[in-house]
Amino acid sequence: MSVWESKGATLTDISKLSAKTSETSSPESEQAPIAGKSGEPSPQAEVSVSRSRLAPVWARIVPFFASAFFFMSGIFTIFSPLPLIFLYFRRGRAWAWLALLTNSVVITIAGGSPTLALYLLFVGVLVIALTELLAFRKSFEKTAILTLVSMVFVGAASVLVYCRAHHLSPVLEFKSQVSGLVDTVVQTLNSANQDGKGAPGPSEADIQDWKQSFILEFPSAVAVFALVMIWASLVLVFRANPGQIRERLGMPADYLSRWRSPDWLVWPTIVSGACLIWDLGPVTDVGLNLFKFLMAIYAIQGLSVLAFFLSQWKVRGMFRAVGYAVAVFVMMPLLLSLGFFDLWFDFRAKFRQS
Repeated sequence: MSVWESKGATLTDISKLSAKTSETSSPESEQAPIAGKSGEPSPQAEVSVSRSRLAPVWARIVPFFASAFFFMSGIFTIFSPLPLIFLYFRRGRAWAWLALLTNSVVITIAGGSPTLALYLLFVGVLVIALTELLAFRKSFEKTAILTLVSMVFVGAASVLVYCRAHHLSPVLEFKSQVSGLVDTVVQTLNSANQDGKGAPGPSEADIQDWKQSFILEFPSAVAVFALVMIWASLVLVFRANPGQIRERLGMPADYLSRWRSPDWLVWPTIVSGACLIWDLGPVTDVGLNLFKFLMAIYAIQGLSVLAFFLSQWKVRGMFRAVGYAVAVFVMMPLLLSLGFFDLWFDFRAKFRQS
């Protein structure tokens, strides 16, 4: 009787030992992350997972010169902040600043110091302000407004410092630069006409009108260009959603297609438009610039309305991009009307009701 009991005990010990051996040697236990006291993966496990998810080498190198390439291309200038913004949210602030430095070096070699100044204003300041504001979880509208204010402040301060250092008048220096730019364009047109059929070039009165109109509309042109770059960067960042930025800000995926400008914005638009009816001197000039900038905001609202309808009609991919391009380059008056009159008609609500 004692012999059988001893044999049973021996068999039990052997089975327990084999079970422990199978648990320690199973593939699942080898691949499972090492948990700490709180049940979360240990730093070693997180490092192994992050290494397995590393991007290819070319994808990690591209942001360090792609922004400069976009900026120098002219056509894709509005996309030049995107590589730096994506790098900020995926790899951190230090990598984004390093990429800004390398792109600045490329810009300096390719275009010189004047092009570098424009790059640092329209890309460098934009990237720094926009990413930091989003990191502090500012809303879509606050991020756009504060980024635009930062660009205006840095640009104005840079011009004043430069003019003061060289003992120049900002207004006179600006007029001389505009005059030189218009003269260069006129010389290019005249040389092209001489190579052709000898068509007459612009008269002296036309040249002076070009210079005067360029000087008057320059503030709104710069502001609209900066606004377009900010808007394009925000839209593409929220679409791509790097670092789960939409979830951190608590924004739904269809937020951009439902966006609309504040209702009170219609009053300065009407007042600035009324200033264009009568020639009030400097007041008309200020009203012209303000009216163009505000209409750019309503064009963005028109694009939001268009995005809503394209989503409802399930238009995707290339056809959606073609729709945006046609609306911007061919039907801009219709797009402006769609955004401006959306305040009263609320086209999206009427579509939902129908």
